[in-house]
Amino acid sequence: MTSTRRIPEHPERPDRHEAGVKPSIRRSRRRITPEAKAAYVLAVVVTSLIVVRADAIRDAVDPVATGFGFLVLVVACVSLGGIGPGIAASLLGFGVFNFYFLPPFETLAVAKAHDLIVLFVFLGLSVLISVLIARADARTRAAEGRAEELRRQQELSRILVESDPGPRPYDGILRVVVATFDFLDGALYVQGPADQGLVEQATAGGEPRAVPPSGGSGVERLPLNVGRRNLGLLVMRGIREPLTPSERRILEAFGNQLALLLERDRAVRAAAESNVRRRLLDG
Repeated sequence: MTSTRRIPEHPERPDRHEAGVKPSIRRSRRRITPEAKAAYVLAVVVTSLIVVRADAIRDAVDPVATGFGFLVLVVACVSLGGIGPGIAASLLGFGVFNFYFLPPFETLAVAKAHDLIVLFVFLGLSVLISVLIARADARTRAAEGRAEELRRQQELSRILVESDPGPRPYDGILRVVVATFDFLDGALYVQGPADQGLVEQATAGGEPRAVPPSGGSGVERLPLNVGRRNLGLLVMRGIREPLTPSERRILEAFGNQLALLLERDRAVRAAAESNVRRRLLDG
């Protein structure tokens, strides 16, 4: 649906930070994922079961073998929930290993220097394992995130490349962008003729003039610039979490490409108008 709502203000080049494409000033609290919660529970439950069966385990298993058993728990916890549960399992294992499996039993004292070395080697290995596995997992997630980011950028770029010249494809392009970033609705404003300011060119998810160019809660505003010239403004609105850094990079890259598309269409229109004038003069 295309409309021609005119906005009187004509900023030459809206600043990205003031125009809405900026990180949220509120720092989001780090949330504990369900996997991390499960890993913490696993560490506590398994350690508690070992404590309950400490006498039987101590009689049947060598202390060093028991330490390796705690290391297996550390690996399981960090693989499931990350470095936090891994460190928690390491500290729990360190305390239980010392208290129940190194003589004198059920005290924090260590009678032999050899046992003290074993105890701290266990702690060092468990913490090192937690850090290494967490780093490897972080690298894997980062690589997957970059691959997903590239895929989404390519999909949005393909839509722009395949679009025909002129404003007709703008509605479809806008609908795809609004859906991709989980917004409710959006509007595309382009610079009209001189002294007319921004004109609403396309809408998605709502009625014309429903999404104003001004900012507000839940609104993302993306200036469409080529060099120092502003060609338009993309406004999206919805109830969702603030854009992640990855989403923001994708959106800004898309905005740069959309600005080039607007510039292409402007040049096509200018050439068509020039041809018409030339034919009128020749006629």
